[in-house]
Amino acid sequence: MTKRNTEFFPQELQDKITEKFFYLKEDAEGKERIFFENAGGTLRLRSAIEEQAKLSAIPDSPERSHSIAKDIQNKIIKGKEDVNLLINAKSGKIAASLTASELMFEMIATVAGQSNPGNIVTTAIEHPSSYDACQFSANKFGHEVRVAEADKTTGSIPLENMIDLIDENTRIVSLISTSNITGAIHDMKKYTNSIRMKNPNTYIIVDAVQGAPHKMIDIQEWEVDGLNIAPYKMFGNRGVGFAWLSDGLASLPHHRLLATSPDEWDLGSKTPAHYAVFSKVIDYICMIGEFYNSSPDRRELIVEGMTRIHSQEQAILERLLNGSDAVEGINDIDNVEVHFENRNGLNQDLILALTFDNISNSKAVECYEQRSITVFAREDSSLYSKRILEAVGLKSIVRVSPIHCHSADDVDKFLIATREIAQM
Repeated sequence: MTKRNTEFFPQELQDKITEKFFYLKEDAEGKERIFFENAGGTLRLRSAIEEQAKLSAIPDSPERSHSIAKDIQNKIIKGKEDVNLLINAKSGKIAASLTASELMFEMIATVAGQSNPGNIVTTAIEHPSSYDACQFSANKFGHEVRVAEADKTTGSIPLENMIDLIDENTRIVSLISTSNITGAIHDMKKYTNSIRMKNPNTYIIVDAVQGAPHKMIDIQEWEVDGLNIAPYKMFGNRGVGFAWLSDGLASLPHHRLLATSPDEWDLGSKTPAHYAVFSKVIDYICMIGEFYNSSPDRRELIVEGMTRIHSQEQAILERLLNGSDAVEGINDIDNVEVHFENRNGLNQDLILALTFDNISNSKAVECYEQRSITVFAREDSSLYSKRILEAVGLKSIVRVSPIHCHSADDVDKFLIATREIAQM
């Protein structure tokens, strides 16, 4: 594979980033902690929390005509524009709901309900919100479900496994961009182009929740029909998910107020803070972009910022695996196995799936906690993990998921703790 980046952010930028986050160096009780559990919900931007409180305190309805209401309306408009800028959408519709999972169910059910009986293709490593939405809608509307099997060595879905299941009767293809358990990244442009060649009329709906905070999304290249993201995985707040829908999908009959336009997906009053908070997330990404690029164009700064975030995370991943002159990496520590990454190379997100030979994975998580490091044990007893772990031939893993705001020092402390745990 092409070598990963090994250069961390310049210290000046690292210091700026550190100031932007709550609880980067300590937990909510004021105790020192390294939070390597961002695949379960990322560290939060201070500006996002502050904006949430500010907007939530305002009683004015955005559906009025006075100045405060108009200001709130503008924040909603800007928030939707920022979602479009992030994913490079030039048409279509933005929808919001309490969770990204709800939106996934709505998108899949809407397409399935308007299609003649056929088949829905999904994968063995989909998040339950996608996989179960496919199963539920297939049962309700008379479709067959076809499941593409995973490669146990990469934790991804080989393209041919999916393409072989698609035919002229495929109504929906549901595909995750990045797995939040294995860390495998799918080349979405390659996958969607191949799907379109096999069946140009099928609807492609993508779960981008895990991928969005770590790597660029480009709707123009991906040519999908629906996609969801979750701000709580992207330095923002819980309580909202966003979806982008193509003009075709958005206009299918769906739950809406009948006096609104046929492609309207907002039901009832919007929550202005959700949109304003997402603009703060985009402001932050642009701040990183501005460190390297003086362009006045917000989309260009987003691209620059996300590119630099991905590069930083590759440096973190490289140091985790191979260490430095100061400390040995996981690859050199006995009794610890790293799954998937070796086969994925650059198609590996900043998620490591580890197993320990000397102790159980759940015990390893406890040992990390005793050393002020938070990670998570994905186990087959969990409804969120069981099917996916079985698909890749594992019963449990220790999931390690830092994000770009972590430093080389954080990585080294984790590696020292890992060596201690592996020698117990």
